[in-house]
Amino acid sequence: MTTAESVFARDSPLYLESESGRIDRYPRNAWLRWGVRIAAALPYIALAVWFAIASGGDWSGTANGALAERVAGLPWGSADVAALAELYPIITSLLAVLIPGGALGLGIAGALVGGVMLQLIVQSMQRKDFPLPVRLVFILTLGLTPMFAYVVTTSLEASLGLTFFGLGMIDLVRFVTYANTQAGFRAGLLFACSALSDSTGLFVAVVAAIAATFIVRSRAASRLANALVVVFPTLALLAALMLLGVAFRLGPLAMIRGDLMWDDTRASAVADLLLSPSGLLYLAPTAVIVLTALVLRYPGVGLVAPVMTAMILLAYIVGLTPPGLAGINYLLMLLLAVAVVPRPTTTPQAAVVCATSVVLWAIGWAQAFDNDAVSAWMNVLIGGAS
Repeated sequence: MTTAESVFARDSPLYLESESGRIDRYPRNAWLRWGVRIAAALPYIALAVWFAIASGGDWSGTANGALAERVAGLPWGSADVAALAELYPIITSLLAVLIPGGALGLGIAGALVGGVMLQLIVQSMQRKDFPLPVRLVFILTLGLTPMFAYVVTTSLEASLGLTFFGLGMIDLVRFVTYANTQAGFRAGLLFACSALSDSTGLFVAVVAAIAATFIVRSRAASRLANALVVVFPTLALLAALMLLGVAFRLGPLAMIRGDLMWDDTRASAVADLLLSPSGLLYLAPTAVIVLTALVLRYPGVGLVAPVMTAMILLAYIVGLTPPGLAGINYLLMLLLAVAVVPRPTTTPQAAVVCATSVVLWAIGWAQAFDNDAVSAWMNVLIGGAS
């Protein structure tokens, strides 16, 4: 017989985030938090400005250059509903319209977004009570790699998408592991915002749903429910866009500026890449995350990494990846590690986590020199300094 006591006992979470249900922000003072965010953003703002000076204002070949050109050509006075499709991803496009300064303005905005991301990652690790050395190594790995600097200064779209994804993954862990229902709904909305900010976010939300089934859970029989909660807003958004396209007889995928068709040329390029030394370097962060998950005895988490890599490559093949973009898979691996790796409870575990971060940092630098877009960006910066 089911009793009230048994129902409440079954519903009690195995892990508590805090006794009060609330956790402090870090730093606690709002002015200090924003000071940390701006201080973290300043080096990247300087890089964006220096790139504009060194390149003579030439942002061609970068995602921000393409975005500025696209929003400048939007037919605002047109009565053609098809023009609405040019707004996708909607959040990024609308911000690009409002932000002055063209591609440079977008680069400065992306740098500010990057500063906010770094502060929120530090806050997440502080809340999870990560040892100080682990916190320092993680944040320096992310902040001091050229891949991060390149993305936040040259792609507002990717900066927003990564930030929403990273925050969504942090809230996903709070929802699944600590049974924080509010965090679960917030995670779903953040993944939807990622899809509205970055075209690859449509696929990344699927990865989040898969991750929800592998992360340590407070409630044993909650795999499917967890996945549905976090992926539903993105699926609802996609369905609404498809219905809008059908209603105006433009096609179900017209509102996302593409037909999501398999491109044999791009698929062949991906296959050639993965079979080359550069492809092995591209897959290295994924392999490192998988190995670390196995060593720490969280094999389910390790499975999320290759799925995410596959989704990023699929987004490129079907034409969702914006031009001039590089380093997304690498940065997503870092954000995944920060979000889902549990707090190291022993010295060997902390050593493994720190070693993983250092290896990822080295891989990030190697990828930067191996990637044509990032190398060209660095050459412009170095050439302007000489």
